[in-house]
Amino acid sequence: MSTTVTPDETTRPGAAPGTDPSAGPSAEGGAGALPVLAVDLVTAPSLLEGLAPLTRGLEEAGIGALTLSDGGLHPIHVAAHLAPLTRGIGLLPRTDAIYVEPFHLATQLMSLDHISHGRAGWLLQAETDPSAAEAVGREVLGLEATAREAADVLEAVRTVWGTWAPDAVVRDTERGVYVDASRLQYADVEAETFSVRGPAITPRSPQGLLPVFVADTDRADAGERVSGELADGRVLDLDVSGGARAEELAAQIASALEQAGAGPSAVAQQVRLVRLVGLDLEADPLGTVRQLADELRSRGLIAPAPAGAPAPSAASDASGAAPASVPASGHTLRDLLGLPEAPFQLDPARRADRARLTSEENA
Repeated sequence: MSTTVTPDETTRPGAAPGTDPSAGPSAEGGAGALPVLAVDLVTAPSLLEGLAPLTRGLEEAGIGALTLSDGGLHPIHVAAHLAPLTRGIGLLPRTDAIYVEPFHLATQLMSLDHISHGRAGWLLQAETDPSAAEAVGREVLGLEATAREAADVLEAVRTVWGTWAPDAVVRDTERGVYVDASRLQYADVEAETFSVRGPAITPRSPQGLLPVFVADTDRADAGERVSGELADGRVLDLDVSGGARAEELAAQIASALEQAGAGPSAVAQQVRLVRLVGLDLEADPLGTVRQLADELRSRGLIAPAPAGAPAPSAASDASGAAPASVPASGHTLRDLLGLPEAPFQLDPARRADRARLTSEENA
């Protein structure tokens, strides 16, 4: 692979100096933003045929995001299937951080962000089922070790996401140069149970750093560091399996918004997603969701629907697929959630074009 080299520099114009791309949420931007309403769907094979029309219906009903929980089909694969069929809705697979390869997980999520044009996120799950460990030939981790590994994996994944500069791909056919190696960097992660070298095999995705959350139901397994410090905010889970009563849900949301504290962990504790779980798909899910969304928005408890969500006639072609383009709103999932942009920062010590040089040559 041919490369070309440019002088060392910390950031490109517009990037915030001193920003660590592997760090957690920034305290700047998005403070006080209303949470986005999300619906959780289980990826059961029996639901696959109707999943795409249901997702488009939820998008048209004003739902801001969809979380996908494992019901037999891998959530990332299902999210990739839904990405070109939708235009504005965020897609957040709920998937394991423990019994996986962090490098592969990072690139899968980057690919999802590319396919969805910046609408991807990650609902981090810390698996505790012994069968998950057995499937990959590992010993079962205790709760403390699971929490440490979840934090290590999240930091490693964010580091891999930050290994390509936005302008690394130059595609200079005259000189036969595809990528500027001076705009790539190695991850160089050495964790307790794994290491990651990098750089990613996937160019930087539209968001750079995807939003990462932990569902309320997963907080204990993921550990306090991930849930309370490293995550981009809190997910408030509302169980609607017994019926969706707007008054009760509104009270729970209002209480959670009032409890958001101050201090270093305030950003991670801010409610960014309100997730409806246990939706009855046998009844009238779209009518229920539309009514709830309208009621909660009228009370000023959730963010507006993504702007420009197309009507069915404009959104679909003859096959029922939405045109592949940028989100209808023109905004990424980070924008929708009120999160600041994630600037790229190049570390000269990890630059890919210098990785094979000796210390004397690098000096």
